[in-house]
Amino acid sequence: MDRPGLERRFFWIFVLMILGTAMSSRLAAQATDPSGLISIRLEQLKDDVTRTVPQNTVFHSGDVLRFRLSSHLAGYLYVVDKGTTGGIATLFPASGAGEGSNRIEPNESYLVPANGDGWFSVGGPSGFDVLYFLVSDRPINLPQAAAPSSHPESKEAPPPGMLPRCDDQIFKARGDCLDDSAGVAPLAPGAPVPRELIPLARTASRDIILTDDGGGTTVQPAAAAKLPLIYTFRLAHRD
Repeated sequence: MDRPGLERRFFWIFVLMILGTAMSSRLAAQATDPSGLISIRLEQLKDDVTRTVPQNTVFHSGDVLRFRLSSHLAGYLYVVDKGTTGGIATLFPASGAGEGSNRIEPNESYLVPANGDGWFSVGGPSGFDVLYFLVSDRPINLPQAAAPSSHPESKEAPPPGMLPRCDDQIFKARGDCLDDSAGVAPLAPGAPVPRELIPLARTASRDIILTDDGGGTTVQPAAAAKLPLIYTFRLAHRD
């Protein structure tokens, strides 16, 4: 082959390599994005003013809060709360809501609980409410047993190790009490879930990546994770 022909051949090979690299990068980005991202913010209503608060804040009985979720994926969201009394309540979708009411879409914002403006008052014995977030790419029949009356309430105080405490190293100047064990967290392998969620959680991935997005937390499935996905939010409060 003459030299000009050889140079043209190497030129086109080089062009194809560049295009292949660009396409691979695009496909890789799409591979991590389709399972999507969900951003969680915790808001507090105080003196008629709504503000985003640190997720590891230790709240007090009577504090008024809500969760604001921003979705970057299409799917279905289920949120179940296990309170410090042991009671179970479904926060999303709203009780009695119709089919598809828990559908989430990209670039949309959602309030949890899914009742009206979403506000709820903190209550119950001191401890951690554990909210279970389940994201699926298809509808799931959430058992009807997931209701506030599904567990008998316990009046016993939790063990000392289960009580929120202020972490002196992250104590804020304005006097906020913060506990670094509160907030969004992966559900550890083998960790128990409320019995209503056992059939759903059995096949759900627990492998997530958490990113601080400035006032909130972004949840993303790890590279090998697939929907459905389950994770928790520990809400700390004291009397």
